[in-house]
Amino acid sequence: MMAKAYLTTDRLNNRMHPIALGIALAIGSYSTTAIAQDKDHTSHEQVQKQHHDAAEQARVDQEAERNAAPAIEVIQVTARHRVESMQSTPIAITAFNAEQMKDAKIEGLGDIAGRTPGFQMNAYTSSEPELFMRGIGSDIESAGAAAAIGMYVDGVYVSRGTASAMDLYDLQSVEVLRGPQGTLYGKNVVGGAINFITKKPQFDEAEGSGEVTMGNYGLWEAKGYVTGGLSDNLAGKIAYSGYMRDGYGENTYTGNEADSLDRNSTRAQLLYTPADDLEILFSAGHSQSKGVPRVKHIGYSAGRNAPFISDDPRKDENSIDGHENSQTDSLSMKIDWFTDVGTFTSITAYRDNEYDIYENAAAGLVDSSQVFDPWGDPADNTVGSDEELAALQPDDEWLSTKAEQSSQISQEFRLASGDGAFSWLGGLFFMQEDISRQEDVDYWFHTQWGTTAGNVANTTDNTTTSYAAFGQASYEFTDALTVTAGLRYSRDDKDFTAGASGRRFDNWDNMHEDLDGNRVDSYTVSTTDSWSEWTPSLNVDYQATRDMFFYYSLAKGYKSGGFNGEGMEKAVEAVMPFAPEIAWNNEIGFKTQSFENRFRLNGAIFYTEYTDMQNQVWVETGENTPDNLQTMNGSGVAKGVELEMIALLTESFSLNGSYGYLNSEFTDDFIVNEDENYKGNTMRRAPEHTFNIYANYEWEIESLGDASARINYQYQDEYFFDNSNDPLTQVDSEFSVDMVLTLKSFDDTWALQLWGKNLTDELNIGSTTVYAAWDDTVYNAYKPPRTYGVTFSYNF
Repeated sequence: MMAKAYLTTDRLNNRMHPIALGIALAIGSYSTTAIAQDKDHTSHEQVQKQHHDAAEQARVDQEAERNAAPAIEVIQVTARHRVESMQSTPIAITAFNAEQMKDAKIEGLGDIAGRTPGFQMNAYTSSEPELFMRGIGSDIESAGAAAAIGMYVDGVYVSRGTASAMDLYDLQSVEVLRGPQGTLYGKNVVGGAINFITKKPQFDEAEGSGEVTMGNYGLWEAKGYVTGGLSDNLAGKIAYSGYMRDGYGENTYTGNEADSLDRNSTRAQLLYTPADDLEILFSAGHSQSKGVPRVKHIGYSAGRNAPFISDDPRKDENSIDGHENSQTDSLSMKIDWFTDVGTFTSITAYRDNEYDIYENAAAGLVDSSQVFDPWGDPADNTVGSDEELAALQPDDEWLSTKAEQSSQISQEFRLASGDGAFSWLGGLFFMQEDISRQEDVDYWFHTQWGTTAGNVANTTDNTTTSYAAFGQASYEFTDALTVTAGLRYSRDDKDFTAGASGRRFDNWDNMHEDLDGNRVDSYTVSTTDSWSEWTPSLNVDYQATRDMFFYYSLAKGYKSGGFNGEGMEKAVEAVMPFAPEIAWNNEIGFKTQSFENRFRLNGAIFYTEYTDMQNQVWVETGENTPDNLQTMNGSGVAKGVELEMIALLTESFSLNGSYGYLNSEFTDDFIVNEDENYKGNTMRRAPEHTFNIYANYEWEIESLGDASARINYQYQDEYFFDNSNDPLTQVDSEFSVDMVLTLKSFDDTWALQLWGKNLTDELNIGSTTVYAAWDDTVYNAYKPPRTYGVTFSYNF
C-alpha cells in the first residue's frame, strides 16, 4: 500500500465555466484548455482525447500505484491557465484535490485557510467572511468597495464575500495562490487568488457518488453527484449538497438556539463536443442558506458592563434571535476551440448574490423602556440615577439589519499558444457589477450624557464596469532556464450613490449634513470616479536538476479605489473616494524533492510593499461623541517565509506540514486622528507565526479494506484584529486539533469515517469588536466548538 499526498488535477479541468451575458457572444468563440508543459517529466498533449480513455487510464494508474514503491504523487495545477506540475510552477501555491479534502474532512474555506501559510479567515457572520493573505485583505462592507483576495469558480470571478461561505462539494481541486496575481486573472487581484475547480461531466456509463454524515449538534449532511454520457457528444452531471445542524449557542432569553445553519446547494452541467476540436461546457448553480447569528459575548469590560458577562460564552440573553439568510445563483458557459494557432477560450458568466442579516451586535438583554436622562424632563425618567440604570442592564443595544443584492455579468476571451521554446497567452476581460446595500439600526445607549434611543439607516448603491487586457509570454533559453514576462491594463469605472436618514446618536443635534453644509433629516448624494493601472510581472525560473526548481518573481497587484458611505454623518464623507491599493511583491522560491521522491520541501521568501492600503478605521467625530468608521489609505511592508513539506516516512506513515512567518507593519505616517498615528503598527489579521502539521497512518484490514488514521494540528500566533493595535483587539495564540479515522473498501466502492474537529474544545475567536458607549467593552464571536460525527460514502 502506498502512502498518498496531495493533488492530481484533471488535465481537462482548466478552471472555467460560462453562460449568461450572451450565448451569441460566445457561441462562435473558441477556447483554451491548458496546454501545459511538465518540466519534471514529459509534456502534456493538447486536451482532445476521449473522456472514457482518460478514465480507463486513471484506473490503470490506480492499480499500478497500489503495487508501486511509495512516492509522492505528481501535483498538477492550472494556476497559469495551463496544466503543469506544481513543482515547476513559479508561484507560491497550495493545492488540495478532491480525495485529500474528503480524507481530511476539509469542508469549507476556513479549513483551507488553516492549512495554508499566510492565509487568515475571520467571519463576523457566516454571510460576510473576511479574507486576509500575507497581511492584506478587506472588511469594508460598503457597496463601493472591492475585495483584496480574488475568488474564482471554474474561472468565473466571485465579487462578493457571501459566496465564499459555500460548501466544498463537487470539486476536482482547490488552488490557493499567495501574493499579487496581476497579469493573467480576469479581475485584478492584489493579495492572492483562490481557484475552485469543479468536476466535469464524464462521457462514460453513468457513475456517481453519495455521502451521508451524522454528528453532534443535530448535524445531518448529504452530498452526491451523478454523471454520464447522454449521447455520443453530450454528457451531463448534477450534484447536490445539503447541510443542516442545530446551534452552537443559545439565546437564554428566548430559549432558542443561536449559530444554527441550514444550507442547500445544487450544480448542473452539460458538456457538448460537436467536433473533435470544440468543447462547450454549460453550468448552472443555486445555493440557499438560512441560519441564526452567533452569540455576541462580552469578553471584557472596563467596568460598566462587567456584571453582565455571561458565564458561558456561547450562551447569552438577547432581545432577538435574528436571522442570516443568503442565496446565490450562477450561470456560465465555457467554449474551448483547439486550432493550429492555439487554443481559444471564451468564458461567459452571470452571478446573482443576495443576503439579509438581522442581529443584535451587542450582548446582553436591554429593557429600552428604562430611561434616565439628566438633561431631559425628569418625568420621563423611569429610574432616579445612572447608578440605578447601570445595575439593571448593559449600556447598549444595536439591532442591526443588513441587506444586500448584487449581480454581475462577465466575459473573458483568451488565446494561448501550444508547447514550444516560446509560448504565450493573451486575453480580454469585461465585467459589470451592480450592488445595492441597505443598513438599518435600532439603537439604545446609556452613556455619561444620558439615555438615547432611535433609528438610523444608510444605503449604498454602486455600479462598477471593469475592463482589462492582459498578456504573458515565456521563452526557454535552455532546457533549464525560462523567463516569463506579463503585462496587464485594468480600468474600473464606478457610479456610486449613498443616502442616510434617521436620528443620529453621534453629534450634537442628531441630524445629518448635506453637501451644502445644511443640517438635514436625510440626504442622498451621487458621484462617479475611475481608476486604471498597468500591472507588470516577471518570472525567472531555473530547473537546476530533475528534483530542484528555483524561481524569482516580481509582480504588481492592483485593487481599484472606491467609496465608503457606511453610516456617514456628512454627505461629503460619503462621496469622498479612497485611493486604489497597490502591491509590489518580490519573491524567491524553491521546490525540491529528494530521497527517491519520498520527501518534498517547497518554500517562498517574499517582500511586499503596499501603497495606499484601504483600511477601515475608527475616527473621532467629536469631543463627546462615539467614533465613526471611515476608510483611509496607508502604506506598509509585509515580509516573510512560507514552507510546505510532505514526507513519506514509511510505506504506511506520512507527515504533511506548513509553516508561515509574517512580519508586517505600516511604514509611512498613517494619521487617523490628531494624536493617533498608525506608523509602526502591525497590520491587522497578520499573525507572526502559523503552523500546521498532520500525520497519516495507513494499514490494511484483511478481507475488509484499507484503514487510515489522520490527526491534524493547527496553530496561529497572537495578532491584532484592528490596525489600531489596541490591546483589547489582540487575539491570543490559538490552536485546534482534528482527527479522522477512515475505512475504505479495497475497490473504493464504499468508505466509513469517524471524525472530530477542535477535539480539545478550544474557545477560538472568529471576530472581535471594541466599542464604548460608557466604558470600553469587547464583543466576541467564536468559531465552532468540538464537533464529531460519522460519514458514510458510496461510489457507483
